[in-house]
Amino acid sequence: MASAPRPGVLVTRPAGQSAPLCRLLEESGCTPLVLPTLAIEPLAIAEATATLRAALPCDVAIFISANAVRHALPVIAAAGGLPAQCRVATVGAASAAALRAAGFRDVLVPDTRFDSEGLLALPELNAVAGRRVVIFRGEEGRRLLAQTLTIRGAQVHEVVCYRRRTAVDEAPQLAAWLTTGAIAVLTATSRAGYEALLALAGPQAAALAGLPLAALAPGKSRTQVLSKASGNLLESLGMSDDDVPVLSDADAARAAECVRASCLSKFLARELKNCSFMNMTNRGPFYSSLMRAAAALAQSTVRD
Repeated sequence: MASAPRPGVLVTRPAGQSAPLCRLLEESGCTPLVLPTLAIEPLAIAEATATLRAALPCDVAIFISANAVRHALPVIAAAGGLPAQCRVATVGAASAAALRAAGFRDVLVPDTRFDSEGLLALPELNAVAGRRVVIFRGEEGRRLLAQTLTIRGAQVHEVVCYRRRTAVDEAPQLAAWLTTGAIAVLTATSRAGYEALLALAGPQAAALAGLPLAALAPGKSRTQVLSKASGNLLESLGMSDDDVPVLSDADAARAAECVRASCLSKFLARELKNCSFMNMTNRGPFYSSLMRAAAALAQSTVRD
């Protein structure tokens, strides 16, 4: 008897940031289909360096993502470094790890909510009146941090050090997978990445609507698996361009429960109902792998 096909799960993280999730998907019996929908590019270092120098000496430096850490480090070096007394903060575990690897030891990170709101809830970012705060960020994205800290009395300086663009070179590969039906489940870890996926699909975007979509929503501590990739889906989930969560073990367990209660389970039930006994037997591992893939997504440490 031929083995059941391994379901294809579309992984849309930027290049170099999808390996942990791909490994978990493979262990779950799925085939990761890696398609970076966004390309992350550095901006001219001279302008960012000048902005940072004008903000020094600063009291607090905030990095809104691991991408911000990666592209801010050359800027910081060119500006002569941050003051020794400067507190460093970031939104999640991946960016905190990147900062520690760069030599920053005392990194402020939210305990539960890994987004701008989580950062703003930290006591250290509530008493900022009269303090100089530098925010390293991308060209686009939320302005909540800067706006709120300004209201709290901080002198906020934003250093824009990278930009995102739709990875147009990936369009032919996506078209091929959609044409052959290779994709069983979509994943999205940011609103910008999902919107780029729709742009890459072009006239085939309607083909995405019938596929289950697994989306990690910050602050909600769960994985939503939905049957339709509606245009305002990620907005309704509260996903932003930069805020991507890292789930704790407890959150992963709750996420797995959400997966079991989601429409993916209904999708599998409908498929199995319409199968003959032999077909159901042959494809049982396929459907089982889909469920394990959803659990793997919930349990993975997604880089912010």
